[in-house]
This record gives sequence, structure tokens and C-alpha cells, in this order.
Amino acid sequence: MKVLTGGICAGVLFGAQLWAGQNDQPLERIGFGSCYKPEKSTPLWADVKKYDPQLWIWLGDNFYNDWANGKYIRFNDDPEAFTKGYEKLKKSEGMAALQALVPDRMMATWDDHDFGKNDAGKEYSRKEESRKAFVKFWGVPDHADGVYSSKDWGPPGKCVRVILLDLRYNRDPLPKKGELNTEGDMLGETQWAWLKGELSRPGADLVIIGSSTQFVADKHPYERWANFPKSKSRLIQLIAETGVKGVIFLSGDRHNGEISCLKESPVGYPVYDVTSSGLTEVSSIQKEENPERVGNLVNGQNFGALQVDWSTPDPKITLELHLAGGEVPERVSFPLSQLAPHKR
Repeated sequence: MKVLTGGICAGVLFGAQLWAGQNDQPLERIGFGSCYKPEKSTPLWADVKKYDPQLWIWLGDNFYNDWANGKYIRFNDDPEAFTKGYEKLKKSEGMAALQALVPDRMMATWDDHDFGKNDAGKEYSRKEESRKAFVKFWGVPDHADGVYSSKDWGPPGKCVRVILLDLRYNRDPLPKKGELNTEGDMLGETQWAWLKGELSRPGADLVIIGSSTQFVADKHPYERWANFPKSKSRLIQLIAETGVKGVIFLSGDRHNGEISCLKESPVGYPVYDVTSSGLTEVSSIQKEENPERVGNLVNGQNFGALQVDWSTPDPKITLELHLAGGEVPERVSFPLSQLAPHKR
């Protein structure tokens, strides 16, 4: 592992050459999670080891830049804040577990706390420092306007495309609770154009979109795509217009887990959103309205799992949430053909 003098791992997981290429081994087990304080210990990593993912996706809040000396701070102005945050992550129990399992098979995006500030968007004054620190640590493509990325895994006919969005660097200000930013944008035009290209690019049999905040759930008053209805509608229309099959969203942020499904939309097939949060952080919210929820709200430290059984003519997709101790409180399975656009 190459370490920079500032303490941050340079390309700790990938290196640019891995991001550019395709891995020929079919993905059958993907693990994912969010909301992790590296200084905390959790038995959940033992369960991740037992699950033995072939790919791990960090969905944001991978450390908490606005948490210092045991308490939240409104703005962390320490010039070494990001170096210290990634140093904690590098030395963490979770990273040690994943380095033993999948040292070159991790992908990551950020959310507000590792971006730098609670609920922050493009107005955050340290966003460029944060972006550079993220790129240096994770080794992702160096976009000037954020940390979005994409990677194809698996051979033709069994190809999983993982698209990780950046919902911070160019996101317009968050509206007040109970209100909407009706004209606000989530991605910025450069990322929108890139995303259209990734959705249009042929070859993917299953497309995973990593979104640090929830895409489907729209009844709670916290961060969600529904706070920016124009952007949410634009993404739904983009999926429909490109005709891409097999789109599944993975999200984090909430300190609770759940599986949601948008059954009716222009996409032409059910749109699932699996929310896994948090790896260490747990919400006090025990009940919450979500008409699109499949099953129950999951309270407790958890990680998410997506499995693909490629052995049948119509591959089987299984979405799960795992608690410490091996409990799987929520599981949904369906054939991949269910995620194919209806013929017009």
C-alpha cells in the first residue's frame, strides 16, 4: 500500500488502470454500506467477512469530518481535517476487514459528512480541498466537478455496471424541512451528460446506481432526491429514454435500512432502492411513513447485499439487509427479466 507523506493512501484501492478496464469474473455477491465512524468498533465486520463479497461499495459518510473530540461541530476549519479523517479510515477495523477480503475491489462515493459538512452542497467552502483528498485516497478518476465514477465488472452476458453519483459537489442548496427546491439541481450539467453516456453505453446486463441519499422514498423530511423534484424526474426520464435495463439503486445516509420499490414510472419496470445505513450509526427513529417500502424499516447496524445467480437462463437477483449476528431481516428476490423495459 503506497502511503503519501501526508498520511493518505494514494490510490489505496484501485489505481487508474483498474477503473478503466473490465474484470472478467462474474459478480455474484456485492456488499455495501454507509455511515461509518472509523473510530468505533462493530461486530458487523465479522458478518461482512462471512458474507465474503466480491465487491464492496462505500455509499458515503465513510468518516465524519464534522465530528471531533466526541461531538459534532458545525464547521471543521482544521487545515488537516481531511488528512486526519482518511487516516482514521485507513487504520479502521472496517478497512482492515475489507483489505483482507477485496483489496482491489472497492468503489466509493461520498455523502455530506465525509464531503465535509452536514447537509452541505455546492456552497461548501472547502469542497475543492475535500475533492482532492477523496481522489488521493480512493484513486478514482479526477473529475474537476466531483467524485462520480463508473466501472464494468464481469464478462459479456454477465456484466454489472456500477455507477456512483456525486450528490454534493454541484448540488443546489437544500430546502428547509417541509419545503422543496422545485428548480434545484442535484448533479450539475457535466455530470448529467456523463451519466447519460454511462446509461447509453451498451454491454451492461445489470446497472447499479449508487446514490448517497434515497432515490425512491419521498415521505420523510430529511435529505432525499424528492427534495429536488425536477432532478428526480429528470433521472427517471433519462433511464426511460436510454432504454437501459436492470437499474437498481443503492443508497445510505439515513441510519436506518429499508428496501423501497417504485412500481409505477416511465422507466417501464420496478425501480428498487436498497438503503443500507449505518455501519456504526443507528437512528432513534423506529417508525416512518414510506408507502414504497417492501417489508419493514430496519433499525440497527447493518450492511446491504446484492446477489446475482447467473446459473439460470433468467438470472435471479436477491436484495438483502444484514444485521450483526447473521440476521437477515429483509430480503427480496426476483428474476432479472423483471427489470426489462416494456415493449412499446
